[in-house]
Amino acid sequence: MMNLNSNKRLIWQLSLNAVMLFLSIVVFALHHARFTPSSFGFLYFLVVLCYAGLVVALLTDLITSATRQVYGEIVHKEGRTIHISRTDGKLKKYRVMVPEVLQKLEKGQFVTMSLSKLAQIPRSIRIVESPSEYENLLEAR
Repeated sequence: MMNLNSNKRLIWQLSLNAVMLFLSIVVFALHHARFTPSSFGFLYFLVVLCYAGLVVALLTDLITSATRQVYGEIVHKEGRTIHISRTDGKLKKYRVMVPEVLQKLEKGQFVTMSLSKLAQIPRSIRIVESPSEYENLLEAR
């Protein structure tokens, strides 16, 4: 099992979204104080709601350890992104920010990836040695 330092990434995204939430609240307050409510004020309000939702989701992922498991085969590696063909037939992209882990991953490997529940940020990845072990994981699911 290889850890992907997801807490570091969650804290980084949480801080960026918190700053954007603060700025959008300031812009909304300035617009609302200067003008009567208008369509731009409504758009600013929607932006505030979106950033508040993102902050809550990231904070929830950071506090809880709820994860979701993804099983699949690595189809393609491109920079820091790996493309995994999941068991349901969908091809999904996941960004791996740890260079040591990225070097160990190769095309054609079967992997089990643990993702944070709400933000879908990779927490850990495990290389499954044989397709039979991969099928056993699917049956256990």
